[in-house]
Amino acid sequence: MRFRTTLLVALALGACVREPTAIVLPPGTHYGYYVTVGGAPSGTGADSAPWDLVTALAGARGVIQPGDTVWIRQGTYRGLFETTLDGAVDARIIFRGYPGERVTIDGSLNARGTYLTFWGIEIMQSDPAATADYVLRANTRDGRFINLVLHDAGISGISFIKDRGEEVELYGSLVYNNGTHENIDHGIYAHNETGASKAIVDNVFFNNYARGIQIYADGDAALRNIRTEGNVAFNNGSISAGSTPVNLLVSGQVPTSGMVVRDNLLFASAGTDGVGLRIGDYDAAYNGDIVLDGNYAAGGAAGLQMRHRWSQATVRDNTFAGSAEVVQTGGLALVLAYSWTGNRYYRDPAATGWEHDATKYDFGGWKAQTGLGDADLAGGALPADARVFVRPNRYEAGRAHVIVYNWPRAASVAVDLAGVLAPGDPYEVRNVQDPYGTPVVSGTFDGTAVVIPMSGVAPPTPIGRFTPRQAPRTAPDFDVFLVTVRGE
Repeated sequence: MRFRTTLLVALALGACVREPTAIVLPPGTHYGYYVTVGGAPSGTGADSAPWDLVTALAGARGVIQPGDTVWIRQGTYRGLFETTLDGAVDARIIFRGYPGERVTIDGSLNARGTYLTFWGIEIMQSDPAATADYVLRANTRDGRFINLVLHDAGISGISFIKDRGEEVELYGSLVYNNGTHENIDHGIYAHNETGASKAIVDNVFFNNYARGIQIYADGDAALRNIRTEGNVAFNNGSISAGSTPVNLLVSGQVPTSGMVVRDNLLFASAGTDGVGLRIGDYDAAYNGDIVLDGNYAAGGAAGLQMRHRWSQATVRDNTFAGSAEVVQTGGLALVLAYSWTGNRYYRDPAATGWEHDATKYDFGGWKAQTGLGDADLAGGALPADARVFVRPNRYEAGRAHVIVYNWPRAASVAVDLAGVLAPGDPYEVRNVQDPYGTPVVSGTFDGTAVVIPMSGVAPPTPIGRFTPRQAPRTAPDFDVFLVTVRGE
């Protein structure tokens, strides 16, 4: 594959403006090329002669080749950055924040090209109104975007646009406080009309202006083949006065098929009207096949809204708890098209907490009306114990998300991290709502359960703009934590 070195265009924010005082950094010890805030186009990319970020993203005059890793050192890189580099199928070009250092792009990144990986970088906007862009345009074909921190965009946080980004993956990232427009700006806006798949996996979306995850299309040929797995989404829409708050939405005004929504963990704080899952808002002619498997949604106005029929749907082993309405369905003869089994509802079966075609039913009435749910279970009491999920990071050993539904509102929870940490690992646990703050727990792992306090933190205040509402505090009812090995 020919290697392109199209020069990056850096716009309005003054790309790569150097900080007045260079940060004194210890020598780099990782193999590869280097970028610093004070780097220069004339550098060699060595630790002692680093490039600036613009030069590296443009390929450093052909020096950067498939298989290379570029380490970005600590500091703030201001600008609207773009790259069109090409890696290779078995030799990606990797741009990675240097381990243990905070690397921040203040502006945006438009990642085009092929076979690129961006890893361990914070992208944010200190002036969202002036920037008025996504923090990340994930347009790379066969691209990977790993363990990023993406926040305070003037519009939606991430773009997975329809005609680029085939086989793209967003993984392990924190996405919050993005957007300024009601019902338009989301944590991620994803659509895909090709046969190639896209993946949104093990990320945390919270307090975005409308939806956390918006998988949607209205003027395209199709919407298809997006896998949404292991994500956490909570209190999205909470900073807006007029958005319809939904944590995870899959819906299109075009033929929609090949959707997989699996093992996602969703939460809406008490007193909010948030929706956990909204699946298919439009006529059955547009809805092909979908799998909803192993999701856990709690709180808000509804756990699952599936108010229009899909031609084929598998809905199994999901849990809905504490919602005003646990499930809303729609469409005739659902039993002919749906495999609906093994779901659990923490709701009084005698309550009118189930809805079909805008009519409310108790659990038995809803089953009789729809032909669904014979193998489902409903019970009124919420769990007596905390429900704890640990999701190890696929790309970094010693890293994981810990998600706690603290049903008894206990002061702390004990978490088994033996599948994440090895004995002797020096670890830190942070609240994802304060990802660069003081750890809530730290120590050396000895193989026993780690006790995490559930006192919580204040949600992060949106930067550079007025929002009509303050996001609610999730603790002690719910919280999400990031486990890392210290220094990594």
